[in-house]
Amino acid sequence: MLYEFPYKWLEALEIPDRNLVGVYEAKNVKPEEPPASIVKRALENPIGSEKLELLANKAENVLILSDDNTRYTPAQLLIPHILERLKRGGVADDRIAFLIAKGTHRKMSREELCTKLGTETTERFPVFQHHSGNADMLTPVGHRFKGIDFRVNRMLSDFDLVIGMGTIIPHCIKGYSGGGNIILPGVSSTDAIGTMHWLNLDYFGEKILGVRDNPVRELIDTVARKAGLGFILNTIVNNDTEILDAVSGDPVEAHRKGAEIASKVYTVPVTEKGDIVIFDAFQNDLDFWQSTKGLIPAYVCMKENAVVIDVADCPEGICHNIPEVEANGFTDLDRIMELHNSGSLHPVVSHNLISVHRVVTERGRCIMVSRGITKDSAESTGLMYAADVKDALGKAFSMKGPDARVIVLRHAGNIRPLIGTPETEQQHSSSKCP
Repeated sequence: MLYEFPYKWLEALEIPDRNLVGVYEAKNVKPEEPPASIVKRALENPIGSEKLELLANKAENVLILSDDNTRYTPAQLLIPHILERLKRGGVADDRIAFLIAKGTHRKMSREELCTKLGTETTERFPVFQHHSGNADMLTPVGHRFKGIDFRVNRMLSDFDLVIGMGTIIPHCIKGYSGGGNIILPGVSSTDAIGTMHWLNLDYFGEKILGVRDNPVRELIDTVARKAGLGFILNTIVNNDTEILDAVSGDPVEAHRKGAEIASKVYTVPVTEKGDIVIFDAFQNDLDFWQSTKGLIPAYVCMKENAVVIDVADCPEGICHNIPEVEANGFTDLDRIMELHNSGSLHPVVSHNLISVHRVVTERGRCIMVSRGITKDSAESTGLMYAADVKDALGKAFSMKGPDARVIVLRHAGNIRPLIGTPETEQQHSSSKCP
């Protein structure tokens, strides 16, 4: 089989048919109606909540939260519909502000804000960006967990109505993105974000990926409610980021319904695990840190001692804003734990290092194919390196033998693999790419 990657800078890869288990991706669903119709219908039929305009009628001022440019949410398509409902509720422009819920990510540029929110929005309304480490901008929400008093951006307490925008896809840390994620980690303190990530290590891989109700999500929902998140508008998108569906309303009830919808799009039956798993991190590949959204679905599909080939652009390298990742690497678990326990590594960082360690050291090996990561950078962190995908597959076969079984995950950051159950056997033929 000649397989073509979603990257224009990569050549097609010849994979022997006798070795190929299958090429898997989320269902290739196209929208049945324009995005405006989908969003309007969602807002007209909120789940577990009054309509947005009725909530707005009771509010003096409104804060709208948006995720950042590492997320798929088509905020520029959602904002006009939210503003229309706020206007119906009697909220004037001068009582509306926006806050970018970027967690621990870097600050967005002016150009990135215009792309995400729309130029008109950035010129018409004040737009702020969360800083998770600025203690002066944080306030307690009244929730203590694992010895940490959870804090969020104090702007939330200055507004009567807080609205969150997001997109719901399977997520390796929280089960699904969207919903209360706009609060935790979106506008939370770094210690709260670290505690949430660390909790994920007890619920790893298939235990949480695509599982809506889990201990991490329970923590997120609790903090979001205490922080005052009053309403969400979340989309479900396809691999082309086209809106397939949307939900609005209560941050928990609407999100749970959205996860049910998303599961039908993103759950991918896979008949068996592979000796070699090739995946691309397309649209989740600002850096290697972001590409781990594809690495965990690959982990689910790996046999013990398998080889995973990570194909990602990574224009900002291993980790664009946390140099400790590249400095410490993924192979030495004892050192990572020592640094974590001494407080030398933030829990968010040590979580990432341990998560990747579980894949590229404990479960198997990882070969990196990337324009943005050099051979030296890859190998210094414990990854292998290949100049192109043909070279990578050749190295993988040399390690696993000529009869190795190969799985390909397309747009891996968007899928939830289910391995070898009776249900997956029945659905396999409809989910496998032709």
